[in-house]
Amino acid sequence: MNRRWGYLTASALLPACLSTPAWAGLSASTASAAAAVTEGFAKGSTVFWLGAGCVIGGVTLGVMVSLFVQQRGRLKRRREELKRERRERARLSALLNAIPDPMYFKDATGAYEGCNPAFERAIGLTEEELIGRRDADLPNPPGWVDTESDGRTLTWQDGAGADAPDGGRCLDVLSARVYDDDQYLGQVAIARDVTQLQHATEAARRAATVYEHCGEGIMVIDHQLRICDVNPALTAMVGHDRQTLLGKRPLLLREGEQDPEKLRGLWAQVEATGKWSGEVTERHKSGDSIPMWATFVKVPSPSGDPEQVQYLSVLTDISRIKQTEAELLHQSLHDGLTGLPNAALLRDRISRQIGVAQREHTCVAVLYIDLDGFRDVNDIAGHAAGNQVLLTAAARFANVTRLSDSVARVGADEFVVVLSGLVDEETAMRLGDRLIQAMDEPIVIDNHRFNVGASVGLALFPADGMQVDELLRNAEVAMCRAKLQARGSVQAYRPELTQAVQQRFELTHALRLANEAAQFRIEYQPQVRLSDSALIGAEALLRWRHPTRGPISPADFIPLAEETGLIIPIGRWVLEQACAQVARWQGQEGKPQQVAVNVSARQLRQPDFIETLDYILAETGCPPSALELEVTESLLLEDAEQAISLMTRLAKRGVRIAIDDFGTGYSSLAYLKRMPVNTLKIDRSFVSELGSDANVAAIARTVIVLARSLGLDVLAEGVETIEQAEWLRREGCDWAQGWYYGRPMPAEDFVVIPPPEPLRRAPAKRLQLA
Repeated sequence: MNRRWGYLTASALLPACLSTPAWAGLSASTASAAAAVTEGFAKGSTVFWLGAGCVIGGVTLGVMVSLFVQQRGRLKRRREELKRERRERARLSALLNAIPDPMYFKDATGAYEGCNPAFERAIGLTEEELIGRRDADLPNPPGWVDTESDGRTLTWQDGAGADAPDGGRCLDVLSARVYDDDQYLGQVAIARDVTQLQHATEAARRAATVYEHCGEGIMVIDHQLRICDVNPALTAMVGHDRQTLLGKRPLLLREGEQDPEKLRGLWAQVEATGKWSGEVTERHKSGDSIPMWATFVKVPSPSGDPEQVQYLSVLTDISRIKQTEAELLHQSLHDGLTGLPNAALLRDRISRQIGVAQREHTCVAVLYIDLDGFRDVNDIAGHAAGNQVLLTAAARFANVTRLSDSVARVGADEFVVVLSGLVDEETAMRLGDRLIQAMDEPIVIDNHRFNVGASVGLALFPADGMQVDELLRNAEVAMCRAKLQARGSVQAYRPELTQAVQQRFELTHALRLANEAAQFRIEYQPQVRLSDSALIGAEALLRWRHPTRGPISPADFIPLAEETGLIIPIGRWVLEQACAQVARWQGQEGKPQQVAVNVSARQLRQPDFIETLDYILAETGCPPSALELEVTESLLLEDAEQAISLMTRLAKRGVRIAIDDFGTGYSSLAYLKRMPVNTLKIDRSFVSELGSDANVAAIARTVIVLARSLGLDVLAEGVETIEQAEWLRREGCDWAQGWYYGRPMPAEDFVVIPPPEPLRRAPAKRLQLA
């Protein structure tokens, strides 16, 4: 029984031991020993088997104890490893939860395995809602956009839909794949919430687009008012490139370009309110002024540093607006047909002239003009022809008046002319006569000749009215009287002629008698050479001594002779006397060998002027070269080509030609170079102001240089002081006349007194032109 237990025990233990992992690891010798023991048991040796059983039991017990100890140590180590792993997992979990950037984990199929709280907040879902789900399974699937750069992927997470107030979240994601050897386990990713950055970037992009493509000029200025940046629109406005403008102060902020008071007000308002808007003037690269509407805004520094303050300026070119405003204003204040001022602008101008006249104690003359026979033009040739007549009349009236006068159209065929300044009734009546004479020439339209006249009424401020409407009404009443009583005449508002007008008529009558009664005489003023003060000629000057009135100034009777036509017989008499006198002086020492005679434009327009001159030269024996005819620049205004032809015929006869009072009219250099002129005469008004006005001196110097360049002689009139003579001599003027060298004197008393010694020295070197 014992052998059987032992056998059973051994038989039972052996499989049990062999079934354990420890026993399975025993060596082959142990197994062989067990087999031998079993075999010994089979042979029935009780002692052997008992001993063998004890040995085997001890070995088995030892093995079991050893296995137990090993297993216990292994379990202890495992518990420590698990404990360390839990600590690591706790630290890792705490780290992941503490990371402010969103993180998530996905398995190999793309399903979420976990995420940190930051990711939950970013997408609006909890970790439990994410685990096991893919992006497509989420309530609002994210839209991934692979950038294919450094593993980054940019996505807009529409947490509440496309219409969400916050516009969704934008995550910048960096992901990494996880491998176990070659097996792909999934991916781990960390994201950065760049929603605000994306919004700021988008806003900056829009701002940059607006800045670059805005049609308004934009300029950024630092605290020292230097340009920091400009947009393309501003560079196009001013014509300078960006690099040229940077670092410079804008022209529109320089006191030399802008009104200093405006600039001070600008910066005062910017500092007080942070903003200013108004009109400024910029200058283009070409030099043209550009009106601009500017808005300046102060941009404070975030740090509060005053040196970091900047100013933003938005500039709008308002040239077209200003031009349109000017055109609209012109249309509202001017007649659409003739372009003349209309009644509204006329009233404003009269009002202004009245204000000036009240301050300066002068007069304002209003001449109301009505065209006679204008209705016949419309009836015969139609309104188109009538419009052409109005245009012609407007042009003729404008040519008669001065630039300082105003010509306006106030009715269908009614015009008004306003004169101001040193005017009186006589001057106004004289202008009225010229206005009427301007309409004497027939107007030809479509083979129709229309004789359209003019009737003029005159009213003066302050005698005939103190207000604008009163003056216009009284002038119109006078015009109506002229149409009723004597068409083609000038009628003053008062029924009787004023004393000035009466004197004019008396002077006209006396002028007619003077020519018949030999009340005129001629005096001669010396003309000398500036280089050595030698006598080179004299100018014949007409003088009138009335038996009762005494000497009458040429400024009073010469214009009257021009208007009445008496200048033609008077001018012929002057030519006869001057030519006869210079013929007698020929060869006499100390006497002029050349005489200059003023000839009016009306004389030159006479068809027989050349024949008359030839006759006078022949009768008096005057050499043609001893005669110089002085003409005014107004001759060119009337018919330049005819004047050039006439002067050419005179030059061929050897007669010298001088342009009198050069620079006071409207000379055309294009005609001047074609005319056979010998001398230019500088008007006395320029000479008298040589020492007091630099501009006048510049004009005189220009006339001298012009004469030199054209190969002409130049003579200065009205020289009265040694300073004037010295200045003219230094500048290269050829000749001079004036009281400094001698007053006008009769022929029998003509004598030249030598000037002071300083002027009788070597001449200054003349200007040589290239």
